[in-house]
Amino acid sequence: MRLYIKSCLIVLFLAARALPAAAQELPTFNIGGPGQTVPALPPPPSLPPPQAVPGPVAPLPPHGPQPQQAVPGLAFSGSTDIAAIIEGAIRSSSFTVEAALYGLTLPGVAQALVDARDRGVKVRVIMNESHVFTTRRDDGVQLLIDKGVDMRTLRGTGRNGIMHNKLGIYDGRLVSAGSFNWAVTANEANSENAVFLRDADTVAGYGKYFEWMWGLARPVADGPAGNVKDYGPPPAAPARSVAFGGARFPAYSFSPGGETKADVISALDRAASSADIAVFSFYDEDIAGAAVNALKRGVKVRVLVDRVQASQSDVGSVLVKAGVQFRWSKGFAGKGVMHNKFAVLDGKLLMTGSFNWSTNAQQNNFENMFYTASPAYTEAYSAQFEELFSAADEPTLDDLQRARAEYRSLSSPR
Repeated sequence: MRLYIKSCLIVLFLAARALPAAAQELPTFNIGGPGQTVPALPPPPSLPPPQAVPGPVAPLPPHGPQPQQAVPGLAFSGSTDIAAIIEGAIRSSSFTVEAALYGLTLPGVAQALVDARDRGVKVRVIMNESHVFTTRRDDGVQLLIDKGVDMRTLRGTGRNGIMHNKLGIYDGRLVSAGSFNWAVTANEANSENAVFLRDADTVAGYGKYFEWMWGLARPVADGPAGNVKDYGPPPAAPARSVAFGGARFPAYSFSPGGETKADVISALDRAASSADIAVFSFYDEDIAGAAVNALKRGVKVRVLVDRVQASQSDVGSVLVKAGVQFRWSKGFAGKGVMHNKFAVLDGKLLMTGSFNWSTNAQQNNFENMFYTASPAYTEAYSAQFEELFSAADEPTLDDLQRARAEYRSLSSPR
């Protein structure tokens, strides 16, 4: 687990280049307007391209009035400037911005948080504790501290727990979530996804989760916390509103604790035709067992993981031995990491968020998962999976076992 955290830190700190905020022309978003229904693929001709499926954010004129755009419902790195969407959402907020972040290396986003606070927006930030109390503090984190933005720190439970969310809540009317860390490498190298949610009940649920975390977090001036054994159960969705395979699932779930792992297994148990899984860290053997059981029922199971993370678990070997189609990859354009954490089942259910498929994510980390049966999301994510899976490499069992042995030799005491 320590090496997992170390690898995540490397992903966040290896930001080779960062555009200054002034160099980007940002969209202005209608945060408080009517919610947008994300179109299915292909985009209907009645909608302008920037509001359709993921793609580059359309540039706005540098002078004069700047028209507001609808916030996209989803986005993928490599085809969309997700950082610009987040920065635009912050700069379009009028009342409140809440963020719960694993790390922050996006200079434009950090400055947008400071500017929002300076114009009277109530800005609150929860930061993963180990990204604040470190000798290699992110520049974005340092800027928020130097400018006096209201920040608290939070760690997970036990020795290895982290605050792993990548959440933003804007004016209490829009949530950004998904795998996308607020980091340069997430925008420029990693394979990532983000969802932008406007359903009032879902936004309210994420708001309750933020308030729960805020009450547990500590002001930066109080220093790091000691080990915490248990925070108690996180807030849960009041109803299970998402139907799939004869069962019902929540629109969202949270950890540490909570029902995310149980719901992932339950969803896999109900898959009838296909299970397309793209997860950065797939370590949990119970979830792997559910995937293998689905294969035995005749479900077409395909799994894509990050190349480096695959060496840190035996799950890959278990899946390959069972006959699961298993591939690994890096980020887009051969750089970064495959950092997604999503699954599409039967082309009818999407599960995505910060939640890696691991025991630590379930028991120790602060994480979130979003569930939807909307074709607008499932079709776009299915298409994204096909693109990523077709470009990935297929390791043999020997490749996996060799990578596992190399990892063990590097991590063993010397």
